[in-house]
Amino acid sequence: MSKLYKVDDVTERTNITRQGKVEKLYRVSATSASGSSFTVEIPEADFNKEKVDQVLTDKAALIDSIRKM
Repeated sequence: MSKLYKVDDVTERTNITRQGKVEKLYRVSATSASGSSFTVEIPEADFNKEKVDQVLTDKAALIDSIRKM
């Protein structure tokens, strides 16, 4: 099965919560199979190949299904 997305860029960001806790976020920019660009933010705890792939696949499928309407 071919991928529903292509990763364009990954940016690591540091965020400070309202409680003053420092956390890392990863901003992943990608393009869906139909050519729509999108971005998702993933917390460091969830930043592994399987979870990122699932989030990007779900988002790309949603965007492409909306485009077909």
